[in-house]
Amino acid sequence: MDRNMRLRLALGICALILFLQSGVFPLVASALSQKEVLSVLLFLQTGQLLHFREPAAVEPQTPAETQPPTPTLPADRPVFSTEEVVQVQYFCNYRPDLDALLTQPLDWSLRGDAPTVLIVHSHATESYAGTENYRSLDETQNMIAIGQEIARVLEANGIRVLHDKTYHDHPDYDASYSNARSTIQGYLEKYPSIQMVLDIHRDASDDPAGQLITSATVGGQRSAQLMMVVGTDAGGREHPDWQENLALALKLSALLEQENPGISRPVSLRSERFNMDMTAGSLLVEVGAAGDTLVQAKLAANALAQAILQLANGYQ
Repeated sequence: MDRNMRLRLALGICALILFLQSGVFPLVASALSQKEVLSVLLFLQTGQLLHFREPAAVEPQTPAETQPPTPTLPADRPVFSTEEVVQVQYFCNYRPDLDALLTQPLDWSLRGDAPTVLIVHSHATESYAGTENYRSLDETQNMIAIGQEIARVLEANGIRVLHDKTYHDHPDYDASYSNARSTIQGYLEKYPSIQMVLDIHRDASDDPAGQLITSATVGGQRSAQLMMVVGTDAGGREHPDWQENLALALKLSALLEQENPGISRPVSLRSERFNMDMTAGSLLVEVGAAGDTLVQAKLAANALAQAILQLANGYQ
């Protein structure tokens, strides 16, 4: 087909297409795709076929799921983590789920008009460096002074505290815990509002070469360390609430470490009950050790009270 013939044929096809698209045969017109028309016209003008490459298939893009913004806690609210701030030493066969206990809400409230915190001393005569044999009957030098510091901070912040100053370990040291048990039972019966019982001690070493010394920093000053002791029923004696007490100890240790890194020794999980079976919210706390000074122990006691206040304010 010569070029003139192709040109006349192309003009005729264009006229036909315009006629079809004028609305007379809309279905026929719509059947002719743009590519087909271009291919016919090009062939009629050049004698060559036009091949269209189909675009590569594009996988549908699934929009990334929109994640809700991560909620941020107030700057002073702790984020509890066993991996970073909590350690446990096991002196029994139990291996509880620490992460679950850290996130478990505490069933308590330390606010109110009635007393909610009881501080006792099974070993009230324990004292620090500078006292004879690390024992003293002087309330300004022994564990009563440490309990008084904790009570002072809590009371100043609106928490009602009962501080028992009985010498449960004097003159009969072996009867310390049974004597303290009777005291605690009396308070619980008289004040059912009590939610927390703290038995405040200091640690010691049996090494004749020297006494145990701990070290931390609170507010830029040298401080003693703290250790939470938690009793269980592993020794065969009834203690239904020991995991609640452990949850409390873990939370306090986490708070203490976030505020004062290095102040918390590992939580000590024990087979003995240490009278902590009498009510949930019971802890035995070792405030420093015999080789520390009273001033250092009071700084640690103050840090402990501040952590308790944070829990009391709802950071559970």
